Amino acid sequence: MRLGRKNLLYSMVLAGVMMLFLVGYFICMLPSLYVEHVMEQNLKSVYEQHRAYMESGSYDGVRVRNVTACYSVEIPLEGDSILVTGKAFSAEIILKDKRIAEILDNCRKKLVRDSLADGERPEWELELADEVEALREILQEAVSDSGSFPLEVRLQSNSGIEEEFFHESVKVHTYSGDLMIMESSVEDAHNRYANYIAVEQTENSIVLSCLPVVAPDVDEIRPVVLQSLPMLGAVILLLVLLFSQMYSRGIVGPILRLARHAEEMEYAQNCAVRRLSEEWPDRKDEVRELADTLDDFYRQIRESYQELEEKNRELEEENRRQEIFLRASSHQLKTPIAAALLLVDGMMNEVGRYRETKVYLPKVKEQLLSMRKMVEEILYLNHCAESKELQQMDVGVLLTQRLQSYQVELADRGISAAVSGADSLSLYTDEMMITQILDNLLSNAVKYTPRGGTVKIELKERSEEGKAVIRIENTSEPIEEELLPHIFDPFVRGRREGASCLDSHGLGLYIASFYARKLGISISVQNGENCVIALLTFME
Repeated sequence: MRLGRKNLLYSMVLAGVMMLFLVGYFICMLPSLYVEHVMEQNLKSVYEQHRAYMESGSYDGVRVRNVTACYSVEIPLEGDSILVTGKAFSAEIILKDKRIAEILDNCRKKLVRDSLADGERPEWELELADEVEALREILQEAVSDSGSFPLEVRLQSNSGIEEEFFHESVKVHTYSGDLMIMESSVEDAHNRYANYIAVEQTENSIVLSCLPVVAPDVDEIRPVVLQSLPMLGAVILLLVLLFSQMYSRGIVGPILRLARHAEEMEYAQNCAVRRLSEEWPDRKDEVRELADTLDDFYRQIRESYQELEEKNRELEEENRRQEIFLRASSHQLKTPIAAALLLVDGMMNEVGRYRETKVYLPKVKEQLLSMRKMVEEILYLNHCAESKELQQMDVGVLLTQRLQSYQVELADRGISAAVSGADSLSLYTDEMMITQILDNLLSNAVKYTPRGGTVKIELKERSEEGKAVIRIENTSEPIEEELLPHIFDPFVRGRREGASCLDSHGLGLYIASFYARKLGISISVQNGENCVIALLTFME
């Protein structure tokens, strides 16, 4: 998953968890907190309402929670009257029935007791309940009697609070059948009052149901929310920290792993470092792309470093080769130069046998040709080392052509040469270099084969190892064992029957091995039974 989608998913999950938390809070905790808060406010309101009435004797200027239901009842310690005071009115209730006055006196006596023992409280409550039941019976009797009512109500004041109400409205809601609900509402500075009257007609009657309510003040819920803010903030912070920790493990963790991986690659130098893709096989985001890019970058640097080391080794070998050539060639050229000068001086001074110039001038020429051949081989070697042109060619045909150039010498010495094996050998190689390799090996085979000997050449397209092989075997005395490990060193020569000292400068096999390394060919020379075997194994 891409990092953008992961960020979106993380945000959605976090928002979902926060939403579930808030919904759970508002459903489970906020109602109970609100109820508790309202109960506390009611207790506080009735206390303030009572204290305000005790101080002023009225509700003028006092804020009450419900102007239609809040009132105070004042019972004088003497007399047959009761004072009732509310926000909208003040009235005196006079008790005309002596039985009710006696009940009031009994209630006074019980309410004004200074102290009540714990054991006496249940009995006192029962007595007060009896007085209330007696008062109810008297009122029922008065209502059923057509005579005068036992109470007289004298309205003392009317504050005219109608001016404090506003936003009066009436709505009618109709339902299926004959049901209709009328909603009338009004507001004051603090509350909104509503009365619902449901009216439905049946076959025998009309039924009315009333429900007066006071809508809660918006300010009542605000303190509850404000009190909950510290807890909400702490829980939200905890959730954010928890999800951030989880998110950091998925995003920041891999980035830190990339940093450590870069440090490992920095100190690993040319050693192989495990790819991060092996640790994250299922990861498909930008972090994986960055890891792959970092691994590829390290691989390129490592390959460049290995190529640089290979170039340094080749340069070191080239410097060593040039140093050897400078030293060895100068040493090897001294002998033919000295011999040629000696012959020329003898002929010029007509000393002894050197007077026969026709005999010794060819020897001088032979020495000069030997020096030229050495110089040509060195120059040609340096030229071929600088350039390499690979192409597809038939090495078998090239070998047959080079063998044809030795037919005169082979016939003159009675040496038989035969080619067996594959008819052709198509390889991807450099023509000039492979020609020099084959020419040097064939030259040595013909040169060191005695009269009447044999030269056998075998071509194999695929050996047991699945590689192309050229095998050249010639009849010869074995190469000295102490000389065999150094056979490919420059200017190393062996003395065997049928070879002249001037015919070889010890560069042939060195040149062949140098070109073989350039072309990726394995070359070896070994002794057989009365023969010497040269093997060319093509690695590709």
